[in-house]
Amino acid sequence: MRFHEFQKAQGSTLAVRTINRYADEIGKDSMDYDMLKKSAELLDKQMLKSLAQHIMNSDTAPREYVMKKIADHDPETFKKMYGDQEGYLSIMKPMKNLTDGEIEEGADFYGYYRDPKDPEGKTMTYPDDMEFKTPHRSNANARMFLSRIGLDPDFENTGSTPIDDFLKATDKYLRMNVSDKDSNEYDEVEMYHIEANRFKKEHPEITHVGFN
Repeated sequence: MRFHEFQKAQGSTLAVRTINRYADEIGKDSMDYDMLKKSAELLDKQMLKSLAQHIMNSDTAPREYVMKKIADHDPETFKKMYGDQEGYLSIMKPMKNLTDGEIEEGADFYGYYRDPKDPEGKTMTYPDDMEFKTPHRSNANARMFLSRIGLDPDFENTGSTPIDDFLKATDKYLRMNVSDKDSNEYDEVEMYHIEANRFKKEHPEITHVGFN
């Protein structure tokens, strides 16, 4: 999947994109369209409490479809929502400790350079007109991504990475995992590889990239 296709697919995870695509396929005239679109939006924002309530209040067919796609493509989130329940999806009850605050703890992908206003060169800044084309990530997902490409996952404490080192890491992953190019993990690495290259082309002052 190319980056522009990732954007068109509408969503930061495979589960979100799958639900969105299905909603587009059945069209706005379908009685399930709004339910599916709202489910995808809430899932994308990790508003799990609202999502669980929305699913529970929906008709059986779209409810089971959304639950199954989350279970198939985002099992970690499904477990957060429904624990270790087994059996029919339609009778599962959501966990009572769900919240809508998870998206607040997260990170975006930035390009940085040393602030020329800082004579000591210790402060990093980013272009005022920087355009963001990658989705918001939870801290956990950002760490998983960095670990996947062989970089230090502790971005909260280690800071940004030289952009050339980042591109070498993503390029190496893409070359070594061509057989998995249809996977969500490969798509994600390709997306950030393209985004870092865009930073470098449109903002040559950028020297580092990272999550913040």
